Amino acid sequence: MTVPPSFVGIGSRSADRRLGGTRSAGSGSPGSSTDPDTAVSDGRVAHIDRLLGWVLALCGVVIVLAAGSRVRLTPAQFAPWWAALAFGTVGILLVLVVTGRILPNPWLRVLWISAVVATVAAQATVFAGYTGGDPDTLRPWVWALEPIMMCFVALLARWPVVLGYIVLSPLLPVLSGAVFLGRIPHEAMLQAPVHLGNGAFVAIIYGIRAGLLERERVAERNRRISERRAQARSVAERQQVLARIVHDEVLSTLIAATRLPGEPVPELRVAARTALQALERAAAGPGASAEIAVHEAVERLAAAARRCAPGAEVRIGAVRGAEAEAVPGAMLDAAAAAMSEALRNSVVHAPGSRLRVRGRLDAARLRLTIADDGPGFDEGAIPEERLGVRESILGRMRALPGGTASVRADAAGTVVELGWRR
Repeated sequence: MTVPPSFVGIGSRSADRRLGGTRSAGSGSPGSSTDPDTAVSDGRVAHIDRLLGWVLALCGVVIVLAAGSRVRLTPAQFAPWWAALAFGTVGILLVLVVTGRILPNPWLRVLWISAVVATVAAQATVFAGYTGGDPDTLRPWVWALEPIMMCFVALLARWPVVLGYIVLSPLLPVLSGAVFLGRIPHEAMLQAPVHLGNGAFVAIIYGIRAGLLERERVAERNRRISERRAQARSVAERQQVLARIVHDEVLSTLIAATRLPGEPVPELRVAARTALQALERAAAGPGASAEIAVHEAVERLAAAARRCAPGAEVRIGAVRGAEAEAVPGAMLDAAAAAMSEALRNSVVHAPGSRLRVRGRLDAARLRLTIADDGPGFDEGAIPEERLGVRESILGRMRALPGGTASVRADAAGTVVELGWRR
């Protein structure tokens, strides 16, 4: 039997890493990979081995139960010390069944090793402890645990050790008879070649393990792809936010500065400081959006409206009883920025018109209306490179979870409606 060299045990952290795919114990072997996107972490490899070890222990208990009468006759046919050794192996398997899903990995390895050592000792001394009848007819039930112990060794050691154990384990009763009886019992000689076939269970456990590891690699690759897509979306959204801020705050401030004669007025200085603060917040990243009290949110919206259009009629209030509630800071920033851009558009494109801002806010919803009685405009005629209405107002609010925005413009004026629902 040939065991793929990449399927090594968990006897060392370096072996775990090779199993994980970051390096393989044999260049070009099946399952090897140097791609970090397909690497399985040490923790996931250990989790797979833990699960397999638990299943093996459960199968071992079932095998002992199936042995039935042969197990019950052990105290009558064997010396007490041998019976204690054999039943000690069963006890270890029971402990693994009960605690194998929760024990720390080092403890699991100790129990696996203990079960293998106890079984080897029982097989090697079976004829020293036998006190029954004819040893030529003896078929000790502990032999039935051989495939389980072989698979434990496969989880613990590298494949050369596993191959050695597969060959040696079935020969232990033969050697026991030769040492303690001076001859090889007939049944032991007949059963030894048959028990060599238990090595097939090791091949099965390797195949199952390889399949589970491949599934983990696929899951890890998909997770990495999802992370990269999310990062790409985050970068695109950040660029979009910066583009809006540059247009809304920086360009608008510069345009206003070019149209004002003489020294800059105090309002222009305030607008410039606001622009710089907005850029600093955007450059710092989104972070966690803090909740802001409704009464404070109302004050911020009203202050932003008066700052952009000092002559506007501003009536923004909280729904009765909602003053102590809170709204997401990200929503407030987006709504204030979209409202400010709408007001700046009215100031620039409809100078002298009557500006009105109306709004109602509570913890679950926001409704803002910005209206002027200017000449209006044709939204479809706005050039693609102009970001004001398309991105800074409509795009900003529609990108907000629960956000809505609409613009109605005709000869009687322009109405911008901004909304949000939690």
